[in-house]
Amino acid sequence: MRWRFGLLVLMGLWATVATLVGADFPAYDGTVERDAFWAFYNKKVLTDLQGQEKDLVEQIAKADGEVRAGLEVELAKVKERLKKPEYFSFVTPADLPGDLKWEDGMNEPEIGDAKAKKGGTMRNYIMAFPPTLRVLGENSNSSFRGYHYDDMEMGLITLHPDTGRVIPAIAKEWAVSADNRTVYYRIDPEARFSNGDPIEVEDFFQQFYMQLSEYPKNPFGNEYYATQFANITRYDARTLSITLPEAKPLPPYETAIVPMSRQFYREFGPDFEQRYQWRCRPTAGAYGVREEDIQFGRSISLTRVKDWWARDKKFYRYRFNIDRTVFRVVRLQEKVLELFRQGELDAEELMMGIPEYWYEKLEIPEVHKGYIQKTKYYNVWPSTMAGLWLNTAVAPLDNKEVRLGLCYATNYQKVIDFDLRGDFSRLNAFAEGYPLLGDPPIKARPFDPEKAREHFLKAGYAKPGADGVLVNDKGERLSLTITHRKTEIVQKVMQRLKEEALKCGLEYKLEGIENTAYFQKVTQKKHQLASVAFSVTPPFPDHFQAWHSKDARMEDGKTPKPNTNNLTCFADPRMDKLCEAERAATTIEQMREASWGADQIIHEEAAWIPGYDQNYWRVAYWRWVKWPEKVFNVKVSELPMSNHVHWIDEEVKAETLKAMRDGVEFPEVDLVFEGNLKEAGQ
Repeated sequence: MRWRFGLLVLMGLWATVATLVGADFPAYDGTVERDAFWAFYNKKVLTDLQGQEKDLVEQIAKADGEVRAGLEVELAKVKERLKKPEYFSFVTPADLPGDLKWEDGMNEPEIGDAKAKKGGTMRNYIMAFPPTLRVLGENSNSSFRGYHYDDMEMGLITLHPDTGRVIPAIAKEWAVSADNRTVYYRIDPEARFSNGDPIEVEDFFQQFYMQLSEYPKNPFGNEYYATQFANITRYDARTLSITLPEAKPLPPYETAIVPMSRQFYREFGPDFEQRYQWRCRPTAGAYGVREEDIQFGRSISLTRVKDWWARDKKFYRYRFNIDRTVFRVVRLQEKVLELFRQGELDAEELMMGIPEYWYEKLEIPEVHKGYIQKTKYYNVWPSTMAGLWLNTAVAPLDNKEVRLGLCYATNYQKVIDFDLRGDFSRLNAFAEGYPLLGDPPIKARPFDPEKAREHFLKAGYAKPGADGVLVNDKGERLSLTITHRKTEIVQKVMQRLKEEALKCGLEYKLEGIENTAYFQKVTQKKHQLASVAFSVTPPFPDHFQAWHSKDARMEDGKTPKPNTNNLTCFADPRMDKLCEAERAATTIEQMREASWGADQIIHEEAAWIPGYDQNYWRVAYWRWVKWPEKVFNVKVSELPMSNHVHWIDEEVKAETLKAMRDGVEFPEVDLVFEGNLKEAGQ
């Protein structure tokens, strides 16, 4: 999960940063330790499996009925794993199965527009300078990570953003075993890192090594790689396989690992987070960060990789068209539109979802004269899991009746109808909007002061105080704090929720804080309620990292566990089973059953109050920013520019700037693309 709105910042402390950047670290080579890790980890996995087998046998002897049957199924799985317990394997090409059916995905349609022009500089912005260039470890899950890693880096394969089918990336071909557990890959012989090193199987082993290591602060990666993979095998430098513990509906997607350069990370060790804090990693993707691209506190840029290895490949040749994107730090949201109007920024996507900006603040001469253009297009995937995350580890939110009351007292519908002009829709469930699963049969609780007060009464809050806020027998007021980002639209939304909650005898205190403090406080679980919107990754939801109890609390069962995505500190054995079942699902039907079951518990326990969602994107851009003419963008977009199908037309830019000087106008452009096809516009 990436925090779309949980932007990390590094404010001040530049002396510390400069020290880290310029630090001379002692010589270190972790190659020997890495190479010894394979045997060490294999032994660990074997010991763990043997321990599981023993425990299950003992549990089965004491159980009966359905419990016994379930344990026997688990025991059968463990015994099957024990037939081939090695997590890391090194064999030869002769060991490849002879009946594999290799695929290359080349029948899928092109992505982007053949008319796209290469070149130009895109001027974008970020609201805070990133705290690190690492993509692993403390503070690595920042908004800028999305730009220089999630949206751009290449794995073994990827999913076509329009059809959802598998297409090649670093792997030129792949084959899936008959049991849907193992995927075999042949790496494209032309695949290179940006420093010129060939991408080989060892670079995927490096990713596994780093994710499983205890050196970075990486609880999610540690758990995920330990439990969601059963084996990685090297056949030769360009052939590998990755095996899942259980069959999956789309195994290539589940095994689409990104490589980590073993040469670049040869110094990986105990001081990894400090040593690599500001090192510019070699990338397999189209863009990278160079040392000269880093202007601390002011800007950071992505520059096209010279002679990028995939530049002429199908699915990539009409994308990643911009030569360079400069992300200027703009700390004040209100200054963004000013810079955009001045032509200092080429496009604006993040704030265009705010109705006030789209309908009113873009009623400007630059739009009316056709210099700036507007487009709205529809997306087929959910955009965020936005809402209020209730910290169930702290009073009074450890009381279910209080949480239920909050659900009825939180008037998101009025926010949607008035503050968001009806442009958004109410979320009903955590995993809503996934086309392959359908929507769970759940409806968010409506604003209802009477029902809210009924639940608050059950929790002991019976009498209103002088200001209308309910109090209990101890004189404690029903007052709770919402921690949120300090931005214009979020503050407006929170103020509306605060005003409406008072009608129910509830006081919402608002804690709007800057991004770094906000992110740190929430991930440290020091909040009561947090307004957070996680982005989502198709094609399936993942309840595990946000709802499994292992990420909820410390061993005492009370203290919130920091640095995990379980922001509610929610712990429930029923939820654990469903989270695990969702990850273990081998069919769409099993995935749906587990996912819907998890959503039902979230709804019943009221640990998360669903907010709002949008199924479209709006973007404003100077007319020299071009998009594919017929479809504008791909169907699956996290943000309008995340798939890199746009480009800069330098001739149109020169024409536009001259027209502005000469007072020449163009037709106003305000387009709508329904189903990603243009239906209306003028």
